[in-house]
Amino acid sequence: MARSLLLAALCLLGPIAAPAFAQAPAPAAAAAGAEYRIAAGDELALKFFYAPELNETATVRPDGRIHLQLVGEVRAAGQTPQQLADALKRAYAGSLRYPEVSVEVEKGFARQQVFVGGEVGRPGAQPLLPGLTVMRALIVAQGPTDRAALNRVAILRRDESGATRVIRVDAASQARRGADDGNDPPLQPFDVVLAVPSRISRVNKWIDQYVRRNLPVNVGFSYDLNDNNRRGD
Repeated sequence: MARSLLLAALCLLGPIAAPAFAQAPAPAAAAAGAEYRIAAGDELALKFFYAPELNETATVRPDGRIHLQLVGEVRAAGQTPQQLADALKRAYAGSLRYPEVSVEVEKGFARQQVFVGGEVGRPGAQPLLPGLTVMRALIVAQGPTDRAALNRVAILRRDESGATRVIRVDAASQARRGADDGNDPPLQPFDVVLAVPSRISRVNKWIDQYVRRNLPVNVGFSYDLNDNNRRGD
């Protein structure tokens, strides 16, 4: 089942060029598909129009925050540069008469990755290229094995509060109704995609064990599942 679905997906998606995988594009390239969102590891240039002494470069920590003069800790991950600029304008309103600020991502997109593991041919990290979806990530990982249960692929994703969600994806339904955002959603920075084995009955327990044993430390954050999105398994 997994192999036949993989072949069908390859026909629908077309070829994936190896050079494109090897060289990640600049942040501007991502804007063509979706508005860029800041993630851990991004290097931000903050420029204050009327207070240049506050200009600085800040690197987003693994917890998604940056530390700034006058206002202290600010959450940056998950926001667009404009959203962060608006938040900083409000934060500095009590300290500056004209708190106009711009946010530019100086080093970002090339560092952003996803991790694909479980029942795939080649587990590991992949650069987050524009348009990367669950099925594309599985294909780049040399496809799901025959032991994979494609009707319960799991995405581990950290939300804006820092908590981790487990998102269940029924990739097997692509064979019946084609790919859409429900069964082949686009991936976000530092997502972890896991092809769960079909023999597993307690999915969350397997995910927890897999994460603890195999997840690389450079993914950007740790996971505390606590049976998130539990569905009786």
